Amino acid sequence: MAQDSIHQNIKELFKYEITAALEDIKVDGILDEETWKRAETGTDFWQKMPYYAPAADPRTEIFLSYDQDYLYVAAKCYQKKEDLTIITLKRDEYWNSDGIAVVLDPLNTMTNSVLFGTSAVGVQWDATRSPTGDTSSDWSNKWYVETRVHDDHWSAEFAIPFKILRYRPGEKEWGLNFVRNLTAINEFHNWTAVPEGFWPPDATWAGTLAWDNPPTKKKGNYNLIPYVTSAITSDANTSSQVEFDAGIDAKVAISSSLNADFTYNPDFSQIEADELVTNLTRFNISLPEKRTFFLENADVFADFGSGGMRPFFSRKIGLNSLLEPVPILYGARVTGNLTPDLRIGAMNIHSRSSENSFAQNQSAVSVKKQFGRSFIQGLFLNRQAYDGTESVSKDYGRNASLEALYQSDNGQIKLWGAAHNSMKDGFSEKNMIYNVGTEFTNSNWSIISDNIMFQENYFADMGFTARVNNYDAERDTVIRVGYNSSYTSVDYRVRPRTGKINQHRFGIENLSIANPDWSFNEQYNRIRYFLTTRKTAEFQIRVNYSDLKLLYPFSFTGETPLPAQRYKNVDLQLDYETDRRKPLSIEFSAKSGGFYNGRLTTLKAEANYRVQPWGNFGVGYEWNDLDFPDPYGTAQISALVSKIEIGFSKNLLWTTLFQYVDQSDFVGLNSRLQWRFSPMSDLFIVYVDNYDVLNGLGSPNALSSNNRALILKANYWY
Repeated sequence: MAQDSIHQNIKELFKYEITAALEDIKVDGILDEETWKRAETGTDFWQKMPYYAPAADPRTEIFLSYDQDYLYVAAKCYQKKEDLTIITLKRDEYWNSDGIAVVLDPLNTMTNSVLFGTSAVGVQWDATRSPTGDTSSDWSNKWYVETRVHDDHWSAEFAIPFKILRYRPGEKEWGLNFVRNLTAINEFHNWTAVPEGFWPPDATWAGTLAWDNPPTKKKGNYNLIPYVTSAITSDANTSSQVEFDAGIDAKVAISSSLNADFTYNPDFSQIEADELVTNLTRFNISLPEKRTFFLENADVFADFGSGGMRPFFSRKIGLNSLLEPVPILYGARVTGNLTPDLRIGAMNIHSRSSENSFAQNQSAVSVKKQFGRSFIQGLFLNRQAYDGTESVSKDYGRNASLEALYQSDNGQIKLWGAAHNSMKDGFSEKNMIYNVGTEFTNSNWSIISDNIMFQENYFADMGFTARVNNYDAERDTVIRVGYNSSYTSVDYRVRPRTGKINQHRFGIENLSIANPDWSFNEQYNRIRYFLTTRKTAEFQIRVNYSDLKLLYPFSFTGETPLPAQRYKNVDLQLDYETDRRKPLSIEFSAKSGGFYNGRLTTLKAEANYRVQPWGNFGVGYEWNDLDFPDPYGTAQISALVSKIEIGFSKNLLWTTLFQYVDQSDFVGLNSRLQWRFSPMSDLFIVYVDNYDVLNGLGSPNALSSNNRALILKANYWY
């Protein structure tokens, strides 16, 4: 059957008829129940990577069943025991180990999906897939899986509670797919025929899970997650202090497809520390969200905007105007589907006042109407300051967004348009952003065009915007300047059927920036070539040409600022990564070329040694040499990062992160022991020791401790 015919009829060609369990299923990874012997067998997987092909080998067999409370999934994955690769025992690290995952689209949207996966040794992974194509493993919930490893295969049993899924009671068909990782041969297999250019979690290419008796609405679907924490803290100016705190999170299913989250006095001390980066641009950068409360269904708020322009960015919540952390008093969210094609989100967060800012109340409301794979969505945001008793009338920031996306039935063509408005006291003009774009993707080609008109008085108090804030080093001030940008990229992929090469990728990029009056500001062009081998090694080469008219003087060295004039440069970048499956893997990057009126050379190296399956020991170093003519100075900027991860078991993990970033004058240690004593219930012991670097590490009394803490935190999932 032709590929087009397969993809047009994928729901009919890949259909699994599920029947009720014949007995109680013991989730132990041993497929000895009569239910599995009589269940329909799903097999004949398709090869997804390194290229699209039927009859994937080695064989995979999947089985599904259910009872009143659980959806059961079983899998038998043929593979020699000695060929298994397990990268880590840490939860939610899935793609680089041998494993299998089920992809579920309970609402049959063909756009959103949830994923439940396991490695061959039973390490859990759960994730969500949004219509924009982002697969996020930040979402976590309480479900069960066990595995067993045999000489010629390994087996898995999942028990997924219906109450954690968002579905319509009585719906007879769900979207269903599976994706299997085979690390030893560097292949991915999936149950349905997912075409090249699309990743298996994409719900567009899910088959059908056909129920003989669809699940009904489940009652009592709520979780209470209280926590207590105790800490001993000190800094350079105070003696040690003992602190105690407590709070609670709650999850409540309003319906089978609508969920509410609540938090009171949340504490995020157990969250892994951010890995800081060296920033050699003129603009601010963003770091990913890690706080649990903001993660489930995060895309309902976060998927607005484009590139470096996001009206909502949850990392801004819990920070004051100086980007200093402030405590959150409470938070509430409602997210999910009101109908199969109507998705909503509503959130309210209230943070306490701090020494440098008033208390803040921040709200977000989002609505998305689906039309097949296309949609229209709207977002409204409101930040309001409070002085403790009432609102501070002129201290507010509000945003409204309206976006539309058309996507063809085969997923290859996308067209989008958006308008964003900012409302702030004293700024009633030039407060809009307009965005239009298109994308085409198939097995070989990927073509993107994205165009933005950003007006200077658009503020995103709850979001992230790059480029609009320009620092003037001579006057030591930030000046807001709007811009008009046009980004285009074209990629062509070749996947050889034989030989040592997995993929060739050829690409070009162009970014053109104009000032608000459409005069020239910047142009950036890139030619690139990426090569991936069947042994997972990667080689990348980029040739970059930049033409920039600097608007305001700027210094990278602390010496005389570079003058506001035009700069043209060429640089070359090479990257190489060895086989990730080997115990020792290495990444190396080198970049050198013109940089404004000088030269920049950057060298990066990372090494990781893995002791399967329990240990990872990594170290990375970055060195940047900035060389400008007199009087603009020279500088060497470096960063050292070391990360150690030891899994004593699947439920007892120790991670330690050490960082030295001289651009930030920062040395820090964050060490965390996590014991999962019950599903989704944890005990954390965290040690934090951060230092300011005074006059360089080699100077006398180089370090001054500014934050030291020993924290004990326990949370329990009821």
